[in-house]
Amino acid sequence: MISELKKLIETSQRIILATHRNPDLDSLASALLFRDYLNSLGKLSCLANNCNADKEAKQVLNRLGITLDCSQTCTCGDLTIMFDVANKAQLEVEICQGSRVVVFDHHEVRGIRGDLEFIDPESPSTVEVVVNALREMGYTPSELMVKLTLAAILSETNRFSRATQGTFETVAWLLKVSGVNYRDALALLVRELDDSAKIALIKGSIRLIPYRAGSMIVCVTNVNAYEGLVAGKLLDIGCDAAFVVSDHGDELRVIARSRSINVAVILSKIAEELGGEGGGHEGAGMLVTKEKQPYVKVLNLIISKLEDLLGERLREIK
Repeated sequence: MISELKKLIETSQRIILATHRNPDLDSLASALLFRDYLNSLGKLSCLANNCNADKEAKQVLNRLGITLDCSQTCTCGDLTIMFDVANKAQLEVEICQGSRVVVFDHHEVRGIRGDLEFIDPESPSTVEVVVNALREMGYTPSELMVKLTLAAILSETNRFSRATQGTFETVAWLLKVSGVNYRDALALLVRELDDSAKIALIKGSIRLIPYRAGSMIVCVTNVNAYEGLVAGKLLDIGCDAAFVVSDHGDELRVIARSRSINVAVILSKIAEELGGEGGGHEGAGMLVTKEKQPYVKVLNLIISKLEDLLGERLREIK
């Protein structure tokens, strides 16, 4: 597939690099890494983003001195390369008719396909898939790109707690070719929460409803922002799976994280009943629907699908 990708790049005049909406470090670092590779070839590309990356991604880019051109508008390209995009609802840019599509991803449950796909459901991050493909293509990242990539891997694997053997092999190669100090990459992720993030965490905790099924504890809550942050923190405090519902007016989102069940499958099934799209991978998933839904209905669907998956009734912990 590497030779096919090279040919696509060589024969393309305008290349669009697409992240998912509100890109996290994994999605954004993947696109920036690939853009750096294209720059080394003298190939022009357009990074399709709304400059609305999540807080962590913005923090890392700022600390590395990487700026995004928010005035840039990406029109139709003859090649569109997508990074960490599980379904069309996550896509910010329109795929124009006739555009060839390349997909880099690690999501097992997907609702979008490409003409050429680099997908590894066993990989805990998309950026690892990108690094290894670029490595086969003869690309060696700069020190700046290595720091960005390491930060993305650390973030997506929760400081290696979800890492595989392949993760450590990729990280070892990155450190070897760059001379970057691992501690420098780790320092990029030290986060100071602003007031709005703190409020979201507090509200998420107050509204939390915990359920038990056997030895598993499932936590469901709702907030207006920072869904991913809240879901991650719920795992940190002891939830085996966390579902965070967020009503944004024009759309409803459900972000899920888990250490033990495939939340992407659950959200995909719920999305079918809500007229939306859902996807992700075993440990992390997202659902998006444009149709207005009452929170109680979404909560009941989450519980119902979990009970179907586990084969056991969930009991609320009081």
